[in-house]
Amino acid sequence: MAEIEYLFFDLGNVILPFDHEIASARIADAITAPPAQVTEWIFESGLQHSFESGEISQQEFCNRFSELSDTNLSPGFLLHSISDIFSLNRKLIPLIAQLKAVNFPIGILSNTCVSHWEFALLKFPILKHLFSDFVLSYEIGSMKPEALIYERALAVAAVDPKKCIFVDDRLENVDGARAMGWEAVVYQSVEQLAIELQCRGVKFNF
Repeated sequence: MAEIEYLFFDLGNVILPFDHEIASARIADAITAPPAQVTEWIFESGLQHSFESGEISQQEFCNRFSELSDTNLSPGFLLHSISDIFSLNRKLIPLIAQLKAVNFPIGILSNTCVSHWEFALLKFPILKHLFSDFVLSYEIGSMKPEALIYERALAVAAVDPKKCIFVDDRLENVDGARAMGWEAVVYQSVEQLAIELQCRGVKFNF
């Protein structure tokens, strides 16, 4: 096994647990609609996917939601509502901080939209302190598990694929990284991840 030289973390449900139902309930309350209907408009219609893949802008997202729901929510309320769904995985931060302390290169590789990302940076400024590289689907125009986003991430890491490891909570995204020749781990817990990394020779004091 090649020595690992770069580690990418997924953002959602690894560093930042989230719950889309929070957004659906908040929006549903504002427009007097069932939360399940809001979920259908945003997620099952493919609207959020288009937003995260960079196909549409924030304004286009709001316009399309208005068309689907036949409502006229303010863009500020709508974008904040879909974004204020995250919490910080505080148990994981010490492990990341230890990697940072020994100057181990770490970055974020995430499927996300501009609204989620800007909200996350404001609410959790620690992200900028811990990570220096951010490979984001809406900027790349490609989403995991598509090959292109891993190619762009590898170019940022500037290492051989076998020396790059990716941590994600979704198996299909882990498999996407493995298909590109990376090491990859499905995130289950901090303790499990620490063992997985140590088994691959990643050295840190945790």
